[in-house]
Amino acid sequence: MLEATLNGNYRRNNREGDKLLKIFKVFEQDRELARECIPELLKSENVVVRTKAAAYCLALNESVDVGESVLEEISRAPQYGIFRLNAEMTLEKWRKNGELRLYIKE
Repeated sequence: MLEATLNGNYRRNNREGDKLLKIFKVFEQDRELARECIPELLKSENVVVRTKAAAYCLALNESVDVGESVLEEISRAPQYGIFRLNAEMTLEKWRKNGELRLYIKE
């Protein structure tokens, strides 16, 4: 997603986003797996991976303080450029609604 965004390849970006949503849905069903994987994702050097992992923390209501902290850090770091906005918007939604939904449940 990082590469696709920087290259303006929005179709690829959307496909990759769909894959990440499938992973999140697995984490919803298997919280133990989420607790094992998300901390590793938060260590990534890829800002998109870190942002998604932090959002997963908020959406799953697990390690919320860590998720907020990572999103705060990303939203304030100039080196992340456009990706700062995603972190900022995620925090804004979280704080406004008191929850974070990554998709509409049918």
